[in-house]
Amino acid sequence: MRIWIILGVIAALAVIGIISSRHNKKYDGFSKLDKQWGHLQSKKYGSDDYENISHYSKLVRDRGFYIDDITWNDLELDRIFQSMDIASSSIGREHLYKTIRMPETDVSSIYTKDSAIRWFSTNDEKRKSVQTKLSRLGFVHNFSFSDYIDSIQGLKSVGSGISILLDCLLAAAILFSVFVNAAIGIIFVVAVVLTATAVYFKKKPAIEPYFTCLSQVSRMVRTGMDIREVHQDLGNAPDSIDHRFSIIEKCTRILSPCIKGDFLIADCAAVGSPAEVFMNYIRMFTHVDIIHYNRAIKNLQGHSDDIMELMESFGYIETCICAASFREAVGKWSVPEFSDEGSEKYMYLSNVIHPLVDDCVPNSINVPYADMNSVLITGSNASGKSTFLKAVAINTLLSQAISTSLSDSYKAPVYRLFSSMSLRDDLKNSGSYYMVEIKSLKRIMDAAGDQDDRPVLCFVDEVLRGTNTIERISASSSILEKLSTLNAVTFAATHDIELTSLLDDSYANYHLREEMTDKGIEFSYKLFDGPATTRNAIALLENLGYDSEIINKARRRAQDFTETGVWK
Repeated sequence: MRIWIILGVIAALAVIGIISSRHNKKYDGFSKLDKQWGHLQSKKYGSDDYENISHYSKLVRDRGFYIDDITWNDLELDRIFQSMDIASSSIGREHLYKTIRMPETDVSSIYTKDSAIRWFSTNDEKRKSVQTKLSRLGFVHNFSFSDYIDSIQGLKSVGSGISILLDCLLAAAILFSVFVNAAIGIIFVVAVVLTATAVYFKKKPAIEPYFTCLSQVSRMVRTGMDIREVHQDLGNAPDSIDHRFSIIEKCTRILSPCIKGDFLIADCAAVGSPAEVFMNYIRMFTHVDIIHYNRAIKNLQGHSDDIMELMESFGYIETCICAASFREAVGKWSVPEFSDEGSEKYMYLSNVIHPLVDDCVPNSINVPYADMNSVLITGSNASGKSTFLKAVAINTLLSQAISTSLSDSYKAPVYRLFSSMSLRDDLKNSGSYYMVEIKSLKRIMDAAGDQDDRPVLCFVDEVLRGTNTIERISASSSILEKLSTLNAVTFAATHDIELTSLLDDSYANYHLREEMTDKGIEFSYKLFDGPATTRNAIALLENLGYDSEIINKARRRAQDFTETGVWK
């Protein structure tokens, strides 16, 4: 009997530890919300993390326009995503990524999202209340929940006969140790527990991902139950938020009968907590999660659409909260204005900045300019051409994704966004830099020439830099000229001054410049009308202390070529 007293004391201490852990976790959650809000985040995710985070966007990518990998990498959109991510759950994080990867193409949806973001920005206490409830969803590691939603429909039960037999034997062993012979009974208990554990680890791997899936469904439903009291207190929330909460309540009512006994399944978002450690031993010894799994999958079959709808609504709310925090963090922003006319091609940007460049110099640009709807930007090395292109592209994306432009004003139609900027040799497929370039440009031309009414907005930095000067200028001018005739607005940056005259009839010329001072070369990073008239490559060599013989010879050769057109 003494051994059962000891076990009772251990169980009581475990319960105290669980209660204490939950209290501390709740306090830490409140503190985290305050620290994250209104700050650009500096999180880092590995390639495996991004693989999981991106799965939801890949699952629904056929619903609309999708930012391709080249454009995503050119614009460093991983950093944009990371800077915005204050999501309280894996569901919120995956939805935020999807929102950036799939910017809206419907104008009314963009404005609807703005109303939700504004409400979370101006209702601090209610926003915190919503975040606190959503934090129950938790994070799932090394796993993407969306991958398994469709699989629920076709899940098969696993044999649980041996599990039930082992449970009966365990109960018999415990009763024998209490009422007949404690020593022999405990040996019997240990033998059954060891056998049950071995069988458990043989069965579990095949269905473990679905345990995680069932656990996440349970968390969503229980979060939906918790959030009802928040819904009743939303007050002046816009229809976009009220609609999402109504969907959550509807799906929660439908799914709540399906999660009875859900505590028997491992909690995917509470790994390592005292409660889960304790329950994991119970599961190993009794197989209660495997037995419950067979019952749960039957209840959930036919509800994939409800689960997806619930997931989408939670994700939408979290994304709007992330966007509201991002607006607070950047300080300067405006709500973009869009045209419903898909065939229009224009862009009016006033004092736009790059969100991740400290003390970024704002610039403005109007397209069309003198009846030309494409832009050619020239300028010296390090003058800011690439940064300006990225600032315009990123603000176009943010305007359509979260109705937020980091500018004084943004006016444009809804665009399909493409770029060809930060390319690399394709060593894996034995592709030269030039081959990578021309394939990248071809995909833009194909998109601009298809039958989609929505125009393409494309950004090209140093077109065809991977080949010799003569062919580069002749080919790049022809490609850019053709793009100007298609359903596209093109922003191109180049060092080749020759392009300014070759494309003078189809591209508006702008430039960035530098000044030589006593301290060396200084850049204003301001955009000016017209083509560049200065070059600084040789001056930069001198500024970095290259030998004067190299500098003088370079200048002489450049002067000779300018005067005669022949290299000497």
